[in-house]
Amino acid sequence: MSPEEQLLERLSRIEAKLEGLDRLEKQMAKFTGTYESLSDLSRDLSLLMDPAVRRLTDELAEVETGFQLEDIFTLLKSLLPRLRYLAYALEQLENLVDLWRDLEPMLKIAVPHLIDLLDNLEQKGIFRINRAILNMYTKLAQHYSDEDIDTIGDGLVRMHGLAMKFSDPVVIQFFENIIGMYARVAQHYTAEDINAIGDGFVRMHGIVKQMSDPQVIRFLEKLLDLPHHLRLEEARATGPVGLMFRMMGSECRQGLGVAVEMTKALGKLKNGGPAPAQAGG
Repeated sequence: MSPEEQLLERLSRIEAKLEGLDRLEKQMAKFTGTYESLSDLSRDLSLLMDPAVRRLTDELAEVETGFQLEDIFTLLKSLLPRLRYLAYALEQLENLVDLWRDLEPMLKIAVPHLIDLLDNLEQKGIFRINRAILNMYTKLAQHYSDEDIDTIGDGLVRMHGLAMKFSDPVVIQFFENIIGMYARVAQHYTAEDINAIGDGFVRMHGIVKQMSDPQVIRFLEKLLDLPHHLRLEEARATGPVGLMFRMMGSECRQGLGVAVEMTKALGKLKNGGPAPAQAGG
């Protein structure tokens, strides 16, 4: 082998070793970068460790009397047997999320309609009337004892027996007029006026206690029967002479007697109220 060939062979070996060193340097550069990052992290953590330890010590000192290390183990022992419940709850939470995704489009449509409906009821004064009624019942609870309210309830129960009369068209028309009156009340009166009206109704509820008297119930039933006996189409003008002939009938004389009895009872209002009715003619 000539000297030139030997020189070329040595140069090739040197180049191969240099390439190996280059590869080794690149591999070491990766480790060097990681080491530098860890060094930077260690330096940053060392700066934060001291204040963090002091803060943790202060926080643990506040709960030292109410916390013991055994509490952690107690918590773990209680939690581990119930992990299946936690897994079940997470599964149900996913179902709830799916349900909400299904309901959300419908709610976007239904909620504005509900708001419009409530606003319409507010504009009509329905909520104002309901508030006044609730205030009225509150005042009832304040002014009457339990026994009084029971008595009022008994009177209302007896009054419900009169509901059979409400199927009559004349009575129905009468209550339709009352409902129309309430609608006009909501339109023409303020909340203060309605509260004042509610105070009047509270006082009127004391009258319901009188409804527990069977005689009062019979009287009201007879009053509700009056529309059935009225013959308005037969009514005609009557003068003094005609009235004398009309009074010859027994029914007219009985009606006049009832009117006299009612007039006598009305006269007792001047003395503070009518006395209990006595049996007799």
